[in-house]
Amino acid sequence: MKIPLGKEDEAKFEMAPMIDMVFLLLIFFMIASRLSVLQNIELEIPTAEKAVVPKERPERFVVNIDKDGLVHAGADPLGLSNDPDALSVLRDKIKDQKELMPHLRVYLRADQMTDHVHVKRVMGIMAEAGIDDFIFGAFIPGGG
Repeated sequence: MKIPLGKEDEAKFEMAPMIDMVFLLLIFFMIASRLSVLQNIELEIPTAEKAVVPKERPERFVVNIDKDGLVHAGADPLGLSNDPDALSVLRDKIKDQKELMPHLRVYLRADQMTDHVHVKRVMGIMAEAGIDDFIFGAFIPGGG
């Protein structure tokens, strides 16, 4: 006995879910890039031919030092690196972040014209706050 098979529908490609997904991805990347920009200030980052872009950089606490030695926690200015009060505030901010995230890592960005003494002071404060994992910001010529 022959069993009649029903008409099979042709496979269709639905565009509406694809368009929805593209818009969601677009919104996600717009927000994620904005959050990354909020933590950075405009600096002339040193050039490093052999620098590597870390994959987890956006997940790090950002410390910026401008060419005059002004220290920023993210984009918030704290004061000069030779000011004990500014360094104390930075230490407290890092300790607070470390309490929230025990495996906190720091992204240290300094202007290429910044005297190394400012960077050294900030590194000392990070060590006092218990940070042993940080990376330096560097510009990769040619986009790396």
